[in-house]
Amino acid sequence: MNTLELKNILKFKIDLINDKKFLEALTILIESKTDQIITLSDEQKNSLETSKNEYLLGNFENNNILNEEMEKWLKE
Repeated sequence: MNTLELKNILKFKIDLINDKKFLEALTILIESKTDQIITLSDEQKNSLETSKNEYLLGNFENNNILNEEMEKWLKE
């Protein structure tokens, strides 16, 4: 059985299901495989926006500088 045949069989069988809870569960399962969009909370969006603005203002350090500072701190 190829992919197209399997899809058609599934579509037919889904049409026969009337159990709302089962269909909701099936929807979640299918969406977990097909959705590639990441949904962020408002807090996460705000954090990203703040980080972006700090970067644009030049409020960041070079990774090498930070590594040197961490090495000094660890030696103390």
